[in-house]
Amino acid sequence: MSKLRIAIDLTPLLPDGKNGGAKILVLNLLSQLQKLAPDYQFLLLTAPWNHLELAEYDNQNTQRLLLADLVEDTNSVKYREKLKNLWKRLKFKLARLTYAKSLLKNHQINLLFCPFSAPRFAENNIPVVAIIYDLQHLDYPEFFELREQQLRTEFLNNLLEKAQKIICISDFCRQSFIKHLKAPDNQLTVIPISIQDRWHGLSQEITNQYLIELGLVNCSYAFYPANYWQHKNHRLLLEAYKIYREKCPNLPLDLVFTGDLKQQENQLRQEVADANLSDYVHFLGFLDEKSLEAVWCGCKCLVFPSLYEGFGMPLLEAMYFAKPILCSNAGSLPEVGGDAVLYFNPNSSEDLVNCLLRISYDPDLVAQLVRKGKERLKIFNGQEMAKQYINIFELAIVRRQSIGI
Repeated sequence: MSKLRIAIDLTPLLPDGKNGGAKILVLNLLSQLQKLAPDYQFLLLTAPWNHLELAEYDNQNTQRLLLADLVEDTNSVKYREKLKNLWKRLKFKLARLTYAKSLLKNHQINLLFCPFSAPRFAENNIPVVAIIYDLQHLDYPEFFELREQQLRTEFLNNLLEKAQKIICISDFCRQSFIKHLKAPDNQLTVIPISIQDRWHGLSQEITNQYLIELGLVNCSYAFYPANYWQHKNHRLLLEAYKIYREKCPNLPLDLVFTGDLKQQENQLRQEVADANLSDYVHFLGFLDEKSLEAVWCGCKCLVFPSLYEGFGMPLLEAMYFAKPILCSNAGSLPEVGGDAVLYFNPNSSEDLVNCLLRISYDPDLVAQLVRKGKERLKIFNGQEMAKQYINIFELAIVRRQSIGI
C-alpha cells in the first residue's frame, strides 16, 4: 500500500525527559518509519513548545504542521495541578486545545497515529491507531485519588471507542486492558519496544571525557535511569542501599540516578543527605543522549526497583551495553527480562540488598547474566518493530475501507 498520508500527533511531546521513555520510543520509531515507508507521506502535528525540536525530521516524505493557535485552557492547568499532575504516568500532557475542526480532512489524511495515546484530533471516518503504555491507575489504584482514577478510566474508554487499533507495549499491558475494561482482543495488538540500538558508539576516550564532566570517572556505580515518579520506587532503593553500605563499607559501589522532575529530585536529595549518603549517591538530572550513553558504558550494573512497568526499556539498554541487571519482578518486567535478570521483590529492601551483595561478590553470576542478556536481546529488533507498526496502519485503513467508509 503506497501513497498513504499519515498524521502523527506529536503535540504532547515535551522538552527534555518529561515524557519519560515514551518520547524516546516515539522519536526513534518515527526515524524507522521514514526509512521503511518512503512512499508514505507523514504529517507531524506539532505545537509551539516542540516545533523547532522536531525540525530534524523534515525530509521528502515528512513535513511538520505547526498548530500555532494551540491554546491551553487555564482552568485545565489549574485543575491538573490540583490533582497532582494528572496523567503524568501515561506520558502525555493533558490540555484542552483549540484547532481547525477539519484539520485531517483538509490535509487528505488517511490515518491518525497517536503515539502519546490521546486521540485529541480524531475526526469521523478517519481511522485512529494509538499506543497505550500502562493502566497503572487500575492495577495500582492506591497511587491515585478517586477522581483521577475516574478521569483516567473515562479517557481509556474514549480511546477504545475512537481507535481502530490500540498498540500495547507488552502483553502485560494488553491483559490489563482486557481484564479491567473488557477490551475486545482484536482491537489490541502487542508490539514490544525495541530502540536499544540507537546509540552513537562512543570511543573510550570520549566516554571518559563525559564521565569526568559528570564526576564519575574511575567510579564503580549501580545505575537507575528513571523519572522520580512514585511507582519508580526510589525510596526503597535508597533504603536498601543504606543497608548495603552498612554491611559492606569498603565496597566501592556508588549509586547514580538520572531523570527529570526537579522538585521530586530535590526531595530525594534531602533524604540522601539526611542518611549521610551524599558522597555516594549521584543525581545527574536529565542527560543528552551522548552523556547518557557514557553513563551506561561506565556503570557496573542496572538496578531497577520499579513497582509497576508497562514495559521497561532500561532492561534492553543494559543488555545492549553488556551490563548485569538487578530488577523488580513486578508488572511487565519478567516478560521483558526473561531469564537474563536477577529478580527481587520491589517491596523488600532485604531482597534487594541480597541482590546487591550477590552482584558484588559473584563474578560468575555477573558473566552469566551478561551472556544471557546478549541472547535475550536478539528477540528485540527495531526494524521489525517499525514494520509491525506499518502493518497495523495498513490493516486499520483497509478495515475502515472494507466497512464502506
